[in-house]
Amino acid sequence: MTTFHDLPDGARLAYDDTGSGRPLVLVHGMCMTRRFFDRNVDALASRFRVVRVDLRSHGDSPTAEGGNSVAQYARDLKHLIDALGLERPVLAGWSMGTLTIWDLLRQFGADNLGGHVNISQGPSDLVRDDWPLGAFPLEGLTGLLAGAQADFRATMDHVIPLMMKHAPTPEEQAFLLDETCKIGANCGTLCILDQSLQDYRDVVGAHDIPTLLTWGRDEKLISVANGEWLAEHQPGAKLVMFEESGHCPMWEESERFNQVVGDWVAALDG
Repeated sequence: MTTFHDLPDGARLAYDDTGSGRPLVLVHGMCMTRRFFDRNVDALASRFRVVRVDLRSHGDSPTAEGGNSVAQYARDLKHLIDALGLERPVLAGWSMGTLTIWDLLRQFGADNLGGHVNISQGPSDLVRDDWPLGAFPLEGLTGLLAGAQADFRATMDHVIPLMMKHAPTPEEQAFLLDETCKIGANCGTLCILDQSLQDYRDVVGAHDIPTLLTWGRDEKLISVANGEWLAEHQPGAKLVMFEESGHCPMWEESERFNQVVGDWVAALDG
């Protein structure tokens, strides 16, 4: 059931809250929605209290005129966690969801966080002189932004199959595309721009939160080399590969993903 959380600036977040026990918060990617976790929530909620949130302007959260930035998403997420009274939650961030978690760590520190599940996200999407592992150079970003403004739906229709190892069925493609387009062209373009300019290498390794890295072997967007770099630079991080997945292991290999993540979270209390 969708519930709404009111933020201090008047924006609202749509979320659902199911299960009981250790809190596990699922945070979606750029321009996507909490529905990308549809194949995970029931299995995980049988073991934990699972909260899925639509970041501001995404999914069922109403469009917000301002605050469409990773830094504000992080403040919104912290406000929701505090309002729900979640103690030592594990935060699972897919793609930009992990950037949001890193920004939360940068702003508020690691107190009261129990763990981080990183689903296919490196510290910077932009290729830089000292960061060759980015998803695209500046020219690629400007082209993506131009496409998002010219025809947002067509651009996202092209992006979604790039996130998969196996081509989505027509029904899957239509569902995921409709969810993605809920953000609209203007907020969506702002989201793409802001998240692509971020760099969280300073946050990686600056905390000791237990970290699970989940990566699809056929990752076409955020290379496996990002996961390997993170495993080297985040003390104690565990990297798990999903052989039949691209950018969305929680969707393409949902049964194994649910088992891997569920067992890892459960072991935190062992």
